[in-house]
Amino acid sequence: MPEEASSSGSAEEKPCSSAAAAAADCSADVMEEAKKLIGTGNRHLVMGDVVSAVGVFQDACGMLAEKYGDTADECGEAFFLCGKSLLELARMENSVLGNALDGVPEESEEEEQQQQQPSNSNTESANNLDDDDDDDDDDDDDDEDEDGGKNGQEKEEEEVGNLQLAWEMLEVAKVIYKRQESKDDQLMAAQAYLKLGEVSAESGNYPQALEDFQECLALQLKHLPPHSRLLAETHYHVATTLCYMDQYRQAIQHYNSSIKVIETRLVMLQEAIDGAAAEKNEMEELKLLLPDIREKVEDAKESQRTASAASQAIQQTLGGASTSSAFLSENGGPSSSSSSSSASTSTAAFATTSQLPVKTSDSVSSSKSVSNISHLVRKKPATQSASVESSA
Repeated sequence: MPEEASSSGSAEEKPCSSAAAAAADCSADVMEEAKKLIGTGNRHLVMGDVVSAVGVFQDACGMLAEKYGDTADECGEAFFLCGKSLLELARMENSVLGNALDGVPEESEEEEQQQQQPSNSNTESANNLDDDDDDDDDDDDDDEDEDGGKNGQEKEEEEVGNLQLAWEMLEVAKVIYKRQESKDDQLMAAQAYLKLGEVSAESGNYPQALEDFQECLALQLKHLPPHSRLLAETHYHVATTLCYMDQYRQAIQHYNSSIKVIETRLVMLQEAIDGAAAEKNEMEELKLLLPDIREKVEDAKESQRTASAASQAIQQTLGGASTSSAFLSENGGPSSSSSSSSASTSTAAFATTSQLPVKTSDSVSSSKSVSNISHLVRKKPATQSASVESSA
């Protein structure tokens, strides 16, 4: 009898152990497949096929979220890359939309002539001879107009949705990486902050963009050496955003910090150079960046001087009367003039520098909760589709 009990106990343990082994194998298979998808998505990005990259990354996000949970550590890389790709896709769509609208007249001459002609209700045209046919035609036209309006609205929602979806993906990636303590994870959190800042800048939310860039800079200063090229890039983002906000004095400081980082790296590369082509190429690239950033400094100083001169002219015109603070920006000048001067001289010194927003959208907000992200992966561009099924 004891032997039978022992044998039955061992028989009961075998299914449990086999089930655990099967679960482990399944988890390994999911992770392996997700890694393959991430590798494929990265190749699409290198080749410039952003649409395909978004689709593949969404597949990886859906697979990992279903297995481990929406905010699991295993999902961090896939969510970050998907958000980064969605940001690039939104920029491409904005660029195409802007180019398509260039040179399009607001109203044709024929429409103008029709509007100028007086309407005569007593005049009967050939189109009104058959009322029944006209009613049918009008119904068809109304249906076509409604369909066209719906299609246009869906396209607009999809365009805005890509930027919003990019923010949500990057926000989840930031939460995943920031709660981990390793240096690599903290630096990935910094990169998530950087992309979040670019999303906010793309939508015209410059205060939020500045906050995200500053969070990125704080993490990078903590974990990166003073000659890191990433520091120069982030200082540049901060400075450019400050210029959009008419805060030229602080912008000049960050532009100079970016220059200092590049000069420090040039010295380091010069000391370590041993004739390798890679170091020489990087040195040439960095040397080309310096004039652009120095030009930015001069532009910011000129904007500051122009703003100050305009403020003095206003005060003299008013005969020394007190001037409302609404006329003055942080540096004593009209913010609209300063902002226009800053925007007109902006050039891209880094490959990842934020672009001027084509469209302002209030849909991107840092206050949005990410506790429920079941909607993150939805209809994908082109022919691919995937969805993240929330386990929250």
